[in-house]
Amino acid sequence: MVKMLLQISYETRDMLLKRYLKVETCLKCSLCAFKDGYGCYISNYGIGVDGAKFSALDTYTYHVFSAKEPVKNPNLWLCVSCHRCHEICPYDVSPKDVVEALKAAAFEGGYAPDLIRGEISNVLSTSFAFPIVQSQQVQRSKLGLPVLENVGLEDLAKIAKRTGLEDKLAMLGRKEGR
Repeated sequence: MVKMLLQISYETRDMLLKRYLKVETCLKCSLCAFKDGYGCYISNYGIGVDGAKFSALDTYTYHVFSAKEPVKNPNLWLCVSCHRCHEICPYDVSPKDVVEALKAAAFEGGYAPDLIRGEISNVLSTSFAFPIVQSQQVQRSKLGLPVLENVGLEDLAKIAKRTGLEDKLAMLGRKEGR
């Protein structure tokens, strides 16, 4: 396999390079994705949201980093932050940090999918990432587990306000007429 430096050229490039200078030291060796079966889950799965096919020559990481506008790439949100790429990368590029920075830029720019925005709203209103339905509570009771309760909502509200998350969600809602 021919190794070559990853080249990126998009609007958020300067922001990325300021925080993650090593992103352009990626030699496209594919270790982050396929080292002994312990690589990126997404690359190993093989198919992106938009039908992109990931392989040793075009891993999830390369696909996202080298996209014309990565903040608009729907595959950006596939990363589950498992840190495998970070642990494996022999060049200390830390792809997961770059993906997280791109996700933040995408969120700021209003490109986060509805599912992500809905999950954030759900956390802020219920303290759970996903809705807790009655059947789950019944099953927990049968298993002798405590009922799930909404806790820490005041703290979550304070965090959302202090970090600007509350305003960002409101702005995104207004942008889409919600």
